[in-house]
Amino acid sequence: MQEKFSRILIGNVLKSIRTEKKIPIKKVAQNMDVSEATISQFETGKNRPTNEKIALFTEICGQTFNFDLDRNLIIDRVYDIYDFYTDLKKEELNETIKIVKDTHNIACSYARFEYYLILYMDAIINQKEVDTALYKGIIELGKNNFSVRELSIYYDIMALEKIYSNEIKEALGYLDKALSNKGNHLMINYHYCSIYLDLGYFNLAQQYIHKSLKMAVQQLSFDRLYYLLLNQGVLYMYTCRHDEANELFLKLLNESIKRQNEIMKYCILSNLVFTSLIQKDIKSGFDYLNRIDEQFTDDLDLRMYKCLLYYFDHEYTKSKECIASFLRDVKNSKYHENFIRALKYMMDNKPMKAIANFETCYQIALKNGQYDRAIFVLKQLNELYLDHGLQNKLKKVKEFERM
Repeated sequence: MQEKFSRILIGNVLKSIRTEKKIPIKKVAQNMDVSEATISQFETGKNRPTNEKIALFTEICGQTFNFDLDRNLIIDRVYDIYDFYTDLKKEELNETIKIVKDTHNIACSYARFEYYLILYMDAIINQKEVDTALYKGIIELGKNNFSVRELSIYYDIMALEKIYSNEIKEALGYLDKALSNKGNHLMINYHYCSIYLDLGYFNLAQQYIHKSLKMAVQQLSFDRLYYLLLNQGVLYMYTCRHDEANELFLKLLNESIKRQNEIMKYCILSNLVFTSLIQKDIKSGFDYLNRIDEQFTDDLDLRMYKCLLYYFDHEYTKSKECIASFLRDVKNSKYHENFIRALKYMMDNKPMKAIANFETCYQIALKNGQYDRAIFVLKQLNELYLDHGLQNKLKKVKEFERM
């Protein structure tokens, strides 16, 4: 069994190197003075080439094969990187990735596919603007050599890529694949709860939050635990348990200040601004907004919240200035643009145009699977429908809120 596995691995490595370099099988066969059928047998794992033939094959492809590299060491690196990602240990994660990248001739070794899996993890976890198609194309040629844990990690990272691109259905499909490969890992459950929370499937979200919290405590993954508690607070917020949400957010805020975690602090304060808007608590909304670090103040949601806070506070001049600035800058978000235009129409006493823009926002949020934005827009529409006697539309709002 080990010999068969070795032959298949070597064949997959050789084939992926040749196809990446776009070298015809005929050219390799001619230079090695063997038949094309022999090369095909090497690449499919039917025959195992000698080390000399492997070296010659890769030399023809412009590579030097690294026979000394311990593949198991790189497999362990894959697990380490994923664990660092789980525990939010970014410094250790990136240091381990750098060690792998600096390894001599790793792309031309038995650890070729682990190497490209690590490159893929680096690109997605660190959200680098690189074309991941090459990485995935090479991984696909050799994923049959992965352990079940490597496969579950691969599918989870694919799910994460789809989450970032807001392709939720595809993300769930990859999470299911990750889970089917004995992938009962904390991050897979964390991704499930985040998706179901955004989609408004609160019972499912709560199940995965509870499961993930238990796993985080067992694994002593305390930094990830705080983000799970943040999700719990968001769930309270979405289900109108505002006092519980605020109590949890404030506890987490104190913890983020102690830990000097600016990203977590920003996430918590942003949610506190959001709950303040829902409750029309203008003073608290401004207080929380003013506590957010300047590096995050260009966030479109925060800028939108600021316009709304001025509007709710009847500071119409400041609100109009805020709106004008927003419309000058926003380019790539139809949701935010329509929301701010709706607010502008409300201030210009053009309620029907405001309703039309809010309804567009609602459709965009639904299409993108963003329940939080959809329900927030509905709260604005609810008031407009009430004020203007649109009872049929008001009924639809109430039906949605009971879902």
